[in-house]
Amino acid sequence: MKQEEKKMKCYGKAKKIALLGLDGADPMFMKKLIAEGKLPNFQKFMESGVVTEDLGMQGALPTITPPNWASLATGAWPNTHGITCFWNHTLGNPLDILDFGWNSELCKAEYIWDAFDRAGKKSIIFNYPTSWPPTNPNAIVVDGTSMFSNLRGYIDYEKIFECSEGDFPIQVIPHEADLSGTDCRVEGEVSELKAEIKNFDGFGYQHPGCVTAEGGSEEEADSAKCDRVIAPIKAAQGWAKAPAGAKEVVLTVNEGQTRRYGLIVADDEKNYNKLQIFVNKQDEKPIGEVVINGWSDWIYDSYHYKGENKPVAYKVKLVELAAEGRSMKFYYSFALDLKPQNYFSPLEIGEELYKAVGPMMQPSNFDRHNDIADTIVLETMEEMYQWQVKAQEYLLKHKEWDLFCSHIHGIDMLNHFYLDYTIPATTPNYERYQAIILKMYQITDTYIGKMMKLFDEETTVVIASDHAAIGRDRHIIHPLIGDMWGFNVGVLGELGYTKLKEVKGKVEIDWENTQAVAQRATYIYINLKGRDPQGIVDPKDYDDLVRRIIDDLYAYRDPQTGKRVISLALNRSDMEYLNMGGPHCGDIFYMMEPEFNRTHGNGLSNMSLNGYSLKCLFMMAGAGVKQGEVINRRVRIVDVVPTLCHLAGAPMAHDVEGGVIYQSLAD
Repeated sequence: MKQEEKKMKCYGKAKKIALLGLDGADPMFMKKLIAEGKLPNFQKFMESGVVTEDLGMQGALPTITPPNWASLATGAWPNTHGITCFWNHTLGNPLDILDFGWNSELCKAEYIWDAFDRAGKKSIIFNYPTSWPPTNPNAIVVDGTSMFSNLRGYIDYEKIFECSEGDFPIQVIPHEADLSGTDCRVEGEVSELKAEIKNFDGFGYQHPGCVTAEGGSEEEADSAKCDRVIAPIKAAQGWAKAPAGAKEVVLTVNEGQTRRYGLIVADDEKNYNKLQIFVNKQDEKPIGEVVINGWSDWIYDSYHYKGENKPVAYKVKLVELAAEGRSMKFYYSFALDLKPQNYFSPLEIGEELYKAVGPMMQPSNFDRHNDIADTIVLETMEEMYQWQVKAQEYLLKHKEWDLFCSHIHGIDMLNHFYLDYTIPATTPNYERYQAIILKMYQITDTYIGKMMKLFDEETTVVIASDHAAIGRDRHIIHPLIGDMWGFNVGVLGELGYTKLKEVKGKVEIDWENTQAVAQRATYIYINLKGRDPQGIVDPKDYDDLVRRIIDDLYAYRDPQTGKRVISLALNRSDMEYLNMGGPHCGDIFYMMEPEFNRTHGNGLSNMSLNGYSLKCLFMMAGAGVKQGEVINRRVRIVDVVPTLCHLAGAPMAHDVEGGVIYQSLAD
């Protein structure tokens, strides 16, 4: 039989397709863990299907969430689908105006689920980045606007309550809202961002996560992320039913609009060990209770919110309680709105899931680098993973589907939190952080093991990531050029291309004297007259200016180490070779040397450093796929969609630029 005929035999061999997306998963690091026997479910999957030699594939640039997940779901590169960073920019708009890159309306290429729909095939799309708002009215879509399902579906923000005996007013210290996405988390309804200069120091923009040359403790490196409530503990008074010796605390919740009442009790009538939460002191029973070092069950409550009463659910963890009852600390999770208003399509799917499998626990964004906080981060993350398994199992068993695409974000979130601290040069306590990262991969391994039980032999399954992350020595200051959440002025300020001015005590870009700005993760824009609203550069000077900036970038040396910072810099014509360009890319596209790369985003997809890489994970198994094969082919992120369409006998997505991975197909 001719080779071409053998290949065609595989066409339509899979009845169903499943794509399991793991944000931030590093194939280089995972290969080491698998060899050590620490990821048994990934090892089992690998042995049952096809992988590349390094378990990886080439991703899109920049190595950031939205462009890569869009490429994975369309088979097209960023210069075709048009999503080019965490935030997007369109040529001709003010250079400081950005659009939220997770938005499906920015994507100009056809998604695989829309191609399947053309053939009458049904899709379930679960928390897949860039899939919201839904592009396919016949699909079931669960969010896709952020890290975790329905991340914006909470009514009250997470809090840490710090209580002690005394007579003093309750103090509420709110978290600082961050709309930029610096931790991949964007709060509230936001689709557009006006980038501003923050933390001004000379020409610099210092991200809060950076450690300065003078040092700085781990705790100082990350700002507080949750609300703090400081409240007095007093003797219990006015209760309908309170044990002798019980103590009370007033709990301010629902953005300060609601009060609940805590009763601190001792089950043995001697050592205080339990917190009970009541709506009213006159109630016979609490709505929830928790013992020391434990989590409560789900607490179902009702908050008055935006003019109506809303059913909510939350949990608390009692992390400290003095035996004599004089002090207490507990964590209060995000309060979930049990009547979703958005982010489920059809909308009733949200309530259906909550009734079928219970509420979801949003992973904590709690302060880091202490045992209490880090434990809560991991425990809430693990519970979200468990919820997503149950929710996906419910949909896969009760709804019609031919294509299932999902995404979960835990590895990437913890990479941002902790990965730099796993490097011995960063902290003497690096083993502690290595253990946290390992635990996150093991949580993910359990997730994969449970998900694989939901698919039969007629399903093809791909496990993939959008990028990984590099841990770097945090004492090497990141050169102030490029941030995925806006722009900064450091390097281009030093080189004289970006100018600043002070207006009413606030530092701003002096657009009238600025020739170029570094915008988002990897772009430099010329402030071009006739294109940019505040442009000053004459179009006839454009080419010479681009060449001069590129020369200066290659010549620039890090003042601390003397090393070259930029690994490559390309003009608009040359960047097409890397599948960049078009109306959403800058005039110069650059990449940085490994040691100066932030966790991810500024470096090439094949970059590695300190035992970590930026590569995308690729594993495939199931119907129509070889078993136990390591293929000798360079797989690219755009090759996944054409391969899955081929295996399913589905129409090819219109804008596919990749090719079928024939080397992976069974005879």
